[in-house]
Amino acid sequence: MISLLLSMVAARRGQAVVVCVLSVFATAAAVTGPAYLAAADRAVVAAETSATGRSQRTVSLSVPDLPPGQEGAFRAVTKAVGDLPGFRTVYSVQSPILGVESVATEVSYLVFREDVCAHLRMVEGRCLMSPYEVVLGLDTARRLGVVPGQGMTITVAQYDPGQRIYRPAGAPAQVTVVGLYAPLDPDALYWGRTPYFVPGTLDAYREPVFAGRFTVDDIDRPGDFRSVEALASDDALRPERLPALDRQLDDIGERLSAEGGGFVHLTDSVSSLLDRIAQAQALTRQVVPVAAVPLVILCLFVVFMAVAAGTVARRTELGLLALRGTPRRARWLLAAGEPAVAIALGAPVGYLLGSVFVGVLAGLRLEGRFAPVTSGTAVLAGCATLVGALAVAILAQRRELASPVVDLLRRVPPRTRRWASLLVEAVMLALTVVAVAQLRLFDSELVGLSLLVPALIGVTVALVAARLVAPLTGRLGAAALRRGRLAAALGLLHLARQPAGQRLFTLLTVTVAVTGYAAVAFDVAEQSRSARAEVQAGTDRALTVLPVPAGTLLTAVRSVDPDGRYAMAVGRAGADAGTGADIPVLLADTAALAATAQWRPEFGPADSAEVADRLRTPAGAPVAVTGTELAVELTLAAPGRTAAGPPDDDAPPVGDVRFTVHLRSPSGRMVAASVTASAGQRSYPMPVDCADGCQLAGFSVRPEAGGGAATSPEETTFRVVPDVTVTGLAVDGTRLLDPAALADETRWRLPSGGAVDVDPAGLRVRPGDAADPWILPADVPLPLPALVTRVDDRPQGLKRTTMRLETGAPVESVTEAPVEVLPALGTRGLLVDLEYAVRSVPENTVLDAAQVWLSRDAPADVAERLDAAGLTVTGEVTPERVRQRLDRTAPALAIWFHLLAAALAVVLACAGMVLLAVVERSRRGEDLTALTVQGLPARTAARSLRWSALPAVVLATVTGLGAALLAWWATGGYLPVATDGDIALAPVEWPRPVAVLLPVIGVMLLFGAVALALGRALRVRD
Repeated sequence: MISLLLSMVAARRGQAVVVCVLSVFATAAAVTGPAYLAAADRAVVAAETSATGRSQRTVSLSVPDLPPGQEGAFRAVTKAVGDLPGFRTVYSVQSPILGVESVATEVSYLVFREDVCAHLRMVEGRCLMSPYEVVLGLDTARRLGVVPGQGMTITVAQYDPGQRIYRPAGAPAQVTVVGLYAPLDPDALYWGRTPYFVPGTLDAYREPVFAGRFTVDDIDRPGDFRSVEALASDDALRPERLPALDRQLDDIGERLSAEGGGFVHLTDSVSSLLDRIAQAQALTRQVVPVAAVPLVILCLFVVFMAVAAGTVARRTELGLLALRGTPRRARWLLAAGEPAVAIALGAPVGYLLGSVFVGVLAGLRLEGRFAPVTSGTAVLAGCATLVGALAVAILAQRRELASPVVDLLRRVPPRTRRWASLLVEAVMLALTVVAVAQLRLFDSELVGLSLLVPALIGVTVALVAARLVAPLTGRLGAAALRRGRLAAALGLLHLARQPAGQRLFTLLTVTVAVTGYAAVAFDVAEQSRSARAEVQAGTDRALTVLPVPAGTLLTAVRSVDPDGRYAMAVGRAGADAGTGADIPVLLADTAALAATAQWRPEFGPADSAEVADRLRTPAGAPVAVTGTELAVELTLAAPGRTAAGPPDDDAPPVGDVRFTVHLRSPSGRMVAASVTASAGQRSYPMPVDCADGCQLAGFSVRPEAGGGAATSPEETTFRVVPDVTVTGLAVDGTRLLDPAALADETRWRLPSGGAVDVDPAGLRVRPGDAADPWILPADVPLPLPALVTRVDDRPQGLKRTTMRLETGAPVESVTEAPVEVLPALGTRGLLVDLEYAVRSVPENTVLDAAQVWLSRDAPADVAERLDAAGLTVTGEVTPERVRQRLDRTAPALAIWFHLLAAALAVVLACAGMVLLAVVERSRRGEDLTALTVQGLPARTAARSLRWSALPAVVLATVTGLGAALLAWWATGGYLPVATDGDIALAPVEWPRPVAVLLPVIGVMLLFGAVALALGRALRVRD
């Protein structure tokens, strides 16, 4: 039997090769889906990890203030992170110290970090070797004039919240500077969650003072900050390791509690990274199968066509076998074994080719390098396709093998039993309806049976249309025959009467449906990503600058563009809505909002100009201070008394206070002038650097040491904290504010927005019992106007005045209903005027990030102008660059597989057309030869060959396009073609017509060209 089977394969080696090639193609196509998913998983991990900083790849165990002697207990519980595979642990200690900076109260940080010398480049001197040796950052040393070999006295410090300064908290220690360093790679994973080497920050934070382990353990201190950081390497974040890693991270907290580590703070940033990766991978698993399933169905259908066509060509042989009494089992084995051998030989080759092909594609599109993709799912898909190909091969021969001998010996096969085909089509239609109903009525995403909806719609439409095409082409052929158009009549009648014609129509229809659906999905995804890129960028072009105080940023940008025609200062900060959750805030100089921002309808019903007007509600002008010397007139008296009143011999003496005038310099930075004021009424001069003009930012009063207590251990007299009344303010001898202006309560406010305490003599401050001993000019509206999204889930009745910026300034929405989206922030955040935010507090407004938004007509040298104004431009953000980043996200990577599947489907359909033409060549040639003998012109016979395929191509194109649009209507809203958790724009529902028609028409022309070429080849050869 085996030798007979092999001889049959050898005798029909051409057909065996065709079936083998189709098996290769089918297996490769089936493998591409799971292999592409595996490659996309790697690309998603790479994209997510590259988009996150080193802090996001760190698991940290820390104690903020560990007393000396407790180091052993801390190290005992840190083993919980030491067992994470692929992680490196780094032990560190940090303490604030005084003595490095020239100003006695300015703090530096003494840091031990395990193996730090391997990550530093010693510019001068050497690295750490002995106790009480330190190394300084190069910039810090040059600023302070420190050289290697120089000694310094340092003291561990503690923060005094009352005075807002650091004070010594340990015995002084003598250390020696042995080297000056620069980091080898400031962004290296080794630095973990540390804030070191961040451009734009103060040297104290940017360049710590590194010391050895003995030094930080031995120095006198009340406590220190200790941590063990587990740093995730690329090997730890391999896709196959992520599920186990996620479980291990979940167990760390339980292990800490079990081992008595409740005093240790766990900061797990890796879990959030894993959550994002898992979410992205879940999206690819929704998008890729939608295209992979119809591609596999198409491959199996072509295998079915090839085997069925070959079996039809062997009908006479099968009839003779049955006529000679060959047992049914033997006939089945011989008939099924021949294609089974070819299919089995092609499947392993298809698996290898599919893996290599996806590896090449991954190198070109996903990962930038060639990497053959292997996965268990791909192996299972290959095996399943092999079984499916064998099954369809048997199914393709079932009709001939079950037919009686008399039917097998007929030249024209009998018509298909209608009830069987109708049953199949009814089952497909019912299954499609159920799947669509389940998706649109119950499911919210493509899972389970819902993944098959596009494939089911395409196949069902093709089968139903094929049933209608046969009578339609038959009637058209009869009509052509009556009109004497013999070529058209012969071609159309052949298409109507031969089963191969209906199979060709079904194949082409499903292929066009796959292509059309891919084109729709790809264009909708492109439009969605483009819209998201515009929102995330916020403007046509944004220059990123090193973080500076908000006032400095505002002043520098306005100096470059005073009229706000092309540049707008923008910063990011935070706010709190009373729920404990941080809310991002976009601080923008809204005077230039209309000129620079790309405003979209999702930002609210008002346009950018109207929004700017609402956010810049008219307010009082700031108090200008121009000169070099301030004189402030103060009156200090016991609470409830005045300086002019009669003395009270029994009253305790009045303590001194520190009175500070806060000014905003022309550069935007905050400056302060302070004096110590005593009991009574007098004028206090204060030198200031405001020759170019400053703005008054506020007054503050704090008791000096001794206020409310004895001034010294020898003195037992209790001193009361006085009331302070500001009665006048002069600049260079010219009175700026008189008692009437100071007593005008509409011109002053508390930081909380509350009313101040005034009397006819002036402005009164009560530092002894005031919740906030600050007085600010009322030159901004409070609460600050803001454009607000729905920032939390608070009840609607809770007023939005509970929102506050990080500076403490209250915020209130300018619209009754929150807007859907804000530029650069997305669906969560606030938009506040930058100038008002700066003027609302008497301190520097710290920004998390700073940008300058530019309009399209901004000068070409605007970056140089900003550098000259004191800003340091570090990068550029445009919608195109944001779009490039979005193109590397999971949905964008997954949607490319639809194009790949469409291309493979088109190639497969062309191969199917060639296959059918080759199989029919002999029989069709005999038919046309017989007709020419009977008088049919040879030219007419040749033209009839074109009419056999071209109508099927045109009808299949129209039907397939309709099936694609129907499938998109059913599933488009559930296919995650683009996603961004921070931006919820109105979904793009339909593609641009040209984006769909061009590829569909291109496929139709290709099929037409193949049909014409095959017709010409058959005419020439026959």
